[in-house]
Amino acid sequence: MNEKDDDRLAAAFRAAADTPPAAGFDLDDVLSTSHRVTRRRRTQLAGGLVAAAVLLGGGGVAAAVLPTAAGETTSAAPARESADSAAGAAAAPRTAVPNPAPLGPTAGEDCVPTQDPALRALVDAALPPLRDAVEAPTTLECRPGVGREVALDVVDGDASGLLSVVYTAPGEPRTDAALAVGWVQAGRSTASGGYVSVTSRAASDSGAVPFRARAQELADALAPQL
Repeated sequence: MNEKDDDRLAAAFRAAADTPPAAGFDLDDVLSTSHRVTRRRRTQLAGGLVAAAVLLGGGGVAAAVLPTAAGETTSAAPARESADSAAGAAAAPRTAVPNPAPLGPTAGEDCVPTQDPALRALVDAALPPLRDAVEAPTTLECRPGVGREVALDVVDGDASGLLSVVYTAPGEPRTDAALAVGWVQAGRSTASGGYVSVTSRAASDSGAVPFRARAQELADALAPQL
């Protein structure tokens, strides 16, 4: 190789360095590829949403996996599970409170108690103004039976007198009072099959019968409890 050949070889290398090779792709190729990737991601996202809708609408218990825009996945738990839990809590059965059994007759007493403490408690609860009333004197005569009685000296405003409550057990004869002026009586059949009567009698120096207007109210309140 002579000097001239060296000069031609050097010139050829310089020409090759100054002329870059033609690109294998252009701007249109880049844009086309970008659009294709975007369409693929949208198709995947739409498919995931449809799968989630089918699972939720059909009441499935599996969680739907949804793709995110960044290629990650997220889990959507069915809404029905939460709704069923809330409905189950709201539908918890309530404990029913049983109605108390009626007091009924005494437990085989030889004589009807004239100041029965169990009946007095019911009377005081049904008509609170009677709570401070004192027990009235009663006869010592024994009246056979399994009923109950309460006799009270009562004051109702300017009126005063004797108020008695008599429970007659089922099958026993009632002892209704022979009413006269200054008396009032009310009664009603009881839950145990007996009868309760409320009698109010005015004292001799009283101008009115005490609790006259509330005698039937008291009988009605006691009947379901006797």
